Amino acid sequence: MDVFGRTSLLLAFAAAAWGLFAALFGGRRPALAESARASCFAVVLATAAANAAMLAALLSDDFAVRYVAESSSRAAPGLYKVLALWGGAGGSLLLWNLVLAGYGAALACWARRHPHPALRWVFATVAGVQVFFLSLVVVATDPFALAAPVPADGAGLQPLLRSNVLMAVHPPVLYLGLIGFAVPLGFAVAALAERDAADWWVQAARRWVLAAWCFLAAGLCLGALWAYTVLGWGGFWAWDPVENAALLPWLTATAYLHSARLQQRRGILKIWNVGLILATFVLTVLGTFLTRGSLLVSVHAFADSAIGPFFLVFLGTVVVAAFVLVLRRAGRLRSRGKLDAALSRETFFLGNNLVLSVLAAAIGAGMLYPLIVEASSGTEVTVGKPFYTQTTTPLLLLVLLLAGIAPLLPWRKGQPGRLLRRLALPAAAAVVAAAGMRVAGAPGTAVPLGFGLAVFAAAGALSELARSARARYSRGNAVLGSLWTAFVGHAVRRSHGALLAHLGLALAAAGIAASAGLSREAEATLVPGQSAVLAGYRLSYAGAEQHADPERTTLSARLTLGTGDGSEGELSPSIASYRGTTDPIGEPALRRGVWTDLYATLLAVQQPGNQATVRLYVNPGVSWFWAGGALVVIGGFLCGWPVRRRSPSRPGRAAAVGAAP
Repeated sequence: MDVFGRTSLLLAFAAAAWGLFAALFGGRRPALAESARASCFAVVLATAAANAAMLAALLSDDFAVRYVAESSSRAAPGLYKVLALWGGAGGSLLLWNLVLAGYGAALACWARRHPHPALRWVFATVAGVQVFFLSLVVVATDPFALAAPVPADGAGLQPLLRSNVLMAVHPPVLYLGLIGFAVPLGFAVAALAERDAADWWVQAARRWVLAAWCFLAAGLCLGALWAYTVLGWGGFWAWDPVENAALLPWLTATAYLHSARLQQRRGILKIWNVGLILATFVLTVLGTFLTRGSLLVSVHAFADSAIGPFFLVFLGTVVVAAFVLVLRRAGRLRSRGKLDAALSRETFFLGNNLVLSVLAAAIGAGMLYPLIVEASSGTEVTVGKPFYTQTTTPLLLLVLLLAGIAPLLPWRKGQPGRLLRRLALPAAAAVVAAAGMRVAGAPGTAVPLGFGLAVFAAAGALSELARSARARYSRGNAVLGSLWTAFVGHAVRRSHGALLAHLGLALAAAGIAASAGLSREAEATLVPGQSAVLAGYRLSYAGAEQHADPERTTLSARLTLGTGDGSEGELSPSIASYRGTTDPIGEPALRRGVWTDLYATLLAVQQPGNQATVRLYVNPGVSWFWAGGALVVIGGFLCGWPVRRRSPSRPGRAAAVGAAP
């Protein structure tokens, strides 16, 4: 397997290098240009073979391969042997290259149906990115390196990766998002390199950006869900530096999706859009560099990696090349239009871009500041939650305000009176919601204001969806037909998908505000048969039980939870000790609700008497966050879903009865 895997990676590297050469020099040689497209299929086949070789080694317990010995074990279930493929640095780079090659093959299929001379620059860019990432597994590190001596058994996955099946989907989905921005990067490079691609690239890149944006949003939400159900601290976002590294490109891509509409409709912000795509890709490389370069302390980061210098060189090359390209070719991307009025959807989209860009800059500064200080002075500093709360809260509130107003405005120029009439209902709902949150006990002003603005944005999106459906119904369509037209018809599907995404953002923001302002927690130490009232709930402890299997030993507390309505429920938080590790891992117990989650963690069990220390969290609104994230992803995919257009040559009803077409 090790020989087969290495040979496959060398073939993939050679195919990517040929694709880069053929794309760069195939401008006037159709056969050479076509070979650049064909090389994408060779790369994906070879990288798939390398990944298959590693999977075969993992499933067959081939501990002669060092990566298998470090990431798997004989006792691991088959699923977790598969998950070990992305549980370590070498295997995750194999999967990374496979996803990147998959995007290249998808681009090759798309290019056959959408030919354009500037596509050679897209292929050259994607091939160049492939050459770099393949060089990491061919030159910098060897995933198929052999172990000496060969151990009788492997060390197994890290305990945190073994404790929840979400690790089966979170990393691959996140990779689909991060790596997907390599294709839009190619379109941005084409816009700078080809004079006639200045407007073509925005429409051509739109669905690629949307796909990567949706996958990245889903990956972020799945990561938050994993943290919530595994880490046992009662929350889903801790401003972890690697979490932030994945959030940053999502923010800049969100800004691009808004400003691209302005370029398509009004011919403005051309150079700004190119800059956003370049920045988005740079941020994905930066996040990958920080994760795999052993620079960050995080539950996500890989502890030992020698590829940091390679990433640093590549990152510097991308930044310098992007700067030079923009500096030399910016004249080709001059805007031909302008804003007509301050009160218009265009102006609010522009405001959205500025706020999202400042938000990304603030989060990036907090993430990079400790690294800069340590590199310059040797002093270790940390940037924690208070910094991010103080800097991002006002910006996030402004994002919600803009998201609530912008959909209610027309393009070009709005009328103040008409806007005020449309804002009346969302504003009233926001005031009631903020007052209700204050009455419920939310402290300060930021939480009630945030909840109120979330309701404002949600009400604005719902009212605009309802207004569109009513407009179609008034034209004689049936109610179901009007809704089908509104969400599936090509002319309006994009805007309605955007409204669904806005609704999801508002729902997620409401959940964040509620959990931040109304959550409660309490802790107690109990002996079997004892009860205590924690955070308004009666918790009874019946004792502890121990279970063992080849992978771990689990100590669980049997708790009975009495709720305010007189009903009871069972909770069994536990502490697990995994084979090959000394640090126990807490596994929380969770009782989900439509509005409130009850979340219990077992902190310790002491002998004699099985005395247990438990902590109970009451988390309102968390389920809204997951529902909002799902709506964001669904809305994004709805915006980019292809629709079959009626062929102009196909006869319509009038032509069918003999009338003039």
